[in-house]
Amino acid sequence: MPRWLDRMRSARADSTLDDLVRGAADGDPRASELEEAFTLLLEVGRALLCLGLPAQRLEEALERLAKALGFELDGYSTPTALIVSIGEGSRWLTRVVRAEPGETDLERLGALQGIVGRVERRELSAADATRRVVRIVARPPRYGPWVILLAYALASTATATLLGGALPDLAVAAGLGVLVGALRSGASRVPSAGRIAPTFAALLASFLAKASGQWLPVQESVLVLSAIIVLLPGYTLTVATMELATANLVAGTSRLVGGLATLVQLGFGAALGHQLARVLPTVAHADPPTPTPQAWAFGAYGAAALAFALLLRAAPRDLPAILASAITAVLGARLGREWLGPELGALVGATFVALVSHLYARRFDRPALLLLTPGILLLVPGSVGFLSVSSMLEADVGAAMQLAFRMILIATSLAAGVLVATVAVPPRRAL
Repeated sequence: MPRWLDRMRSARADSTLDDLVRGAADGDPRASELEEAFTLLLEVGRALLCLGLPAQRLEEALERLAKALGFELDGYSTPTALIVSIGEGSRWLTRVVRAEPGETDLERLGALQGIVGRVERRELSAADATRRVVRIVARPPRYGPWVILLAYALASTATATLLGGALPDLAVAAGLGVLVGALRSGASRVPSAGRIAPTFAALLASFLAKASGQWLPVQESVLVLSAIIVLLPGYTLTVATMELATANLVAGTSRLVGGLATLVQLGFGAALGHQLARVLPTVAHADPPTPTPQAWAFGAYGAAALAFALLLRAAPRDLPAILASAITAVLGARLGREWLGPELGALVGATFVALVSHLYARRFDRPALLLLTPGILLLVPGSVGFLSVSSMLEADVGAAMQLAFRMILIATSLAAGVLVATVAVPPRRAL
C-alpha cells in the first residue's frame, strides 16, 4: 500500500512538470508593449542623432516619449552614438545606437516632432508610430541637387556682399559657391572622400580665387571666405558650447574637437591653395572695382537666410517664418553691438531669435529649432575661427590667439542667449 501511494505521487509530479514544460506560453502584454516602445525609441533616437540634434534636446525628447509610453528611460547621447535603456522594475532593455551625423533636415524634424506629439497624446500606438518614423526617415529630400547648388551660390554671393565685396567679387563668389556645393555633394556619396572634402574645397577655392584675379579685380580673401562659408563649423562650435553649459561634457567636448578639426582642415586647404597659386603672375588692374551699395547688405541678410533655409531642407510653408526670425537675429545683433560691442552683442541677437523661436513653437506646436537654427547660423563665429587658423599657419601667433579668443567669446554669447531664452520661455517640447 505505501509503495502504491509513492508511485501515484511520482506520476502526478511527472505529469505536473510536463504541463509546465509543454504548456502554452502565458501572455504578457506588458512585455510586448516594452518591445514596441523600445523599437520606437531606437528609431526616433537614431533619426534625431543623424539630424545632429544637441545632446540635451535629444535625451529630453526620448525621456518624454518613454514617459508617455509608461516606461522609464536612461539615455546617453554623443554626436555619433546613443545609448538607450528602457524598462520598469526588473525588466530592462538596452542597446547602443551608432550613427554618422547627416544633413540637417528641418522638414523631417518637424514631421518627427508631429509623430512624437501624437504618441504623447495617445493618438498613435508605438507600433504604428514606428512604421511612420521609418517612412519619414526613408523619404527623399524635398529639394533636388539643382536647388541645393543654387542655395550654395546664393549663400556665397550674400556673404561676399556682407564682407564688402565689389560686383566682380559677387559674380566669382557665386561660381565658387556652386563648385564647392558640387564637390560637397559628390564627396557625401563616398565616405573616404567626405573626410577630406573640407580641405580640398578650401584648396580649390583659394587657388581659383587667386586665378580669377588674372582677369577681374577681385579680393582673394573675400572670395575664399564666401566660397567656404557653408563649410565653416560655427554652428557646431555654438552647439558644443551649449552642451558643455548643460553638463553634457562628453558630447560637448566631442563636438567641439570635431569643429576645431574642420577649422584646421579648412585653414590648411586654403593656405595650400594660396601657396600653389603663387605660380600665377600677379596682375594689377587699372580701374578699382565699384563697391556695392550699403543698402545691399539688408538684401544680403535675407538672401543668406533663404540660402540656409534651403540647405537645411525647410518646407516652403516655413520660409516666411524663417525669414522673420533671421530679421530678428540681425536686428538684435546690431542693437547688441551698439550696447555691448561686436562680441557680446551676439548675446542680444541670440536671445531675441531664441525667444521668437520658442514663442512660435509654443503657439503652433512646431519645433523650436525650425526658426532657431537658421537664425543662429547668421550669427555664428565660423569666419573668425577660420581667420584664427589662417593666422596660425602664417606664424602670426598673436593675431591667431586674439581671433581664437574672439571666436570663443562669440560662441559663448550665442549659447548664453539661447539658454536665457529657454529659461524665460520654456519650449513645449524638447525639439
